[in-house]
Amino acid sequence: MARSTIRLSLLLAASACIAAAQQAPPKPAPQVTEEAPPPAIPVEEPGEAPPPVAEVVEESPIIIEPGGNVPRPAANDRVVSRSGMFRVTGGESGQRGSVALLLEQTKDYFEALMRNNTAKPGEKPDDITGIGAPKGQMEQFKIPVDVILADKPVPRDVAYEVVVTPHAFFLRIRLHLARGLDHELLERAALNVLLYERALRDMKPEAYDENPVVRPWLVEGLMEAEKWRSNRADRRIYEGVFRQGGGFTPDEIFELSEGNYRRLDGASKLSFRALSGALVMALLEQPDGRDAFRSFCGEAARFSGEMPVLMRKHFPQLNLSANSLAKWWQLRLAQMTKPDLTEVLSVTKTELALEEALKFQLHDDQGNPVIKDFGAWKEVSALKEPDRIEAVRNADEALTRLSYRCFPSYRALLNEYQLILREVMSGKTNEKITMQLEDLTTQRQMRVQRAQRARNYLDFVEITQAREVSGQFDDYMRLKEEMELRPRAERHDRVTGTLDTMDKVFEPRRKR
Repeated sequence: MARSTIRLSLLLAASACIAAAQQAPPKPAPQVTEEAPPPAIPVEEPGEAPPPVAEVVEESPIIIEPGGNVPRPAANDRVVSRSGMFRVTGGESGQRGSVALLLEQTKDYFEALMRNNTAKPGEKPDDITGIGAPKGQMEQFKIPVDVILADKPVPRDVAYEVVVTPHAFFLRIRLHLARGLDHELLERAALNVLLYERALRDMKPEAYDENPVVRPWLVEGLMEAEKWRSNRADRRIYEGVFRQGGGFTPDEIFELSEGNYRRLDGASKLSFRALSGALVMALLEQPDGRDAFRSFCGEAARFSGEMPVLMRKHFPQLNLSANSLAKWWQLRLAQMTKPDLTEVLSVTKTELALEEALKFQLHDDQGNPVIKDFGAWKEVSALKEPDRIEAVRNADEALTRLSYRCFPSYRALLNEYQLILREVMSGKTNEKITMQLEDLTTQRQMRVQRAQRARNYLDFVEITQAREVSGQFDDYMRLKEEMELRPRAERHDRVTGTLDTMDKVFEPRRKR
């Protein structure tokens, strides 16, 4: 009874709600703007493999034949230098780039040597930067140079050609790289063609009658001038040449051909190079020398007369006397032998200079100067104060000068020697000085022995790990053969007679 009553109540309530809804006006539904959902980003869960990608297979693939409708890129088989003067072909790509760079660097410092860097009134000096490349516009060339690299061994590593057309000149260098890329060879080749270019620059092709000739002294002199400008020159070579007198006369240097230069031995080449470098630098140091040298280089390769005549034409200061050129030459060579204040001596040379510095200058009873070793310090200490000061002064000044250039490990020793000189100058006769001198002698001997061991080790490494031949032994053997073929003067002294007799005695035994 109760359940039926509840059901009846619910039915009546639902009927009342439906009737009320039908009688009330409908309300407008609110408009809701739905935003588009953001694009989905695929996320790979850690440890799960990415979903497989479906392969797309074309129904009719397009087949491209080799050399067909796809153009091939042109091969870059030529390298042009920065100024455009040198155009290198052949060889590998890296070789072409290196050769072009080295040739262009040589052109830069060649032009820098002839640029006037001293300002005249109302003018500005030329700016020089880096290895010698001048700022601003480079000097314009008129004849390009084709450089051809080859790898086949030939008798000559470099060959020069002048191509003459009815309207222009062309220069050509053939470089054979069978022995590798030699920087000195490239530098010499660049200087040769630069001098050729200057000689042919203002000449018309119809006036060309003979090949230009560049003498070795001018090329070697320019190379040495650049080494001195960049602090790469070896002063010891010039010192040896100056002491030995050179070995070449001016006429021999001017007339030496390229073939005869290649046949010189190693020592003669060094002497020739040093003399040529001193000559070129002596010309550059003349009044207005750089401008005059520029015009001289423009005429040197096609001048067939005597070279001193051409020099006097471009350098008026050489006309002052008959020996003006020789005087300037020798003066410049003497200046190049002087060492710089900061040039460091080797251990051997430091020892020699130290032995010369440790000397006392005394006077005998007649007032004549007497030089005594450092071991006579007790005798010096016993002198009167003015005499002690006079005897020690030269040694103290020599040690001070040596301290600027001595081997670095010797500076502490020089300081101790100067302290000992102070005590000797004050008149002390302390026996401790003897022990100090013995200790200094031991330290000097130890330094000499270590330096010799280091030199021997470097020689061992050079001999065992060398990968190329320097050619110095070939020069020695060539010189030996020339000396054997050269006629010798007959000698009749007793020593020669004894040696000849011994040769006759032992000669039959050698044959057996």
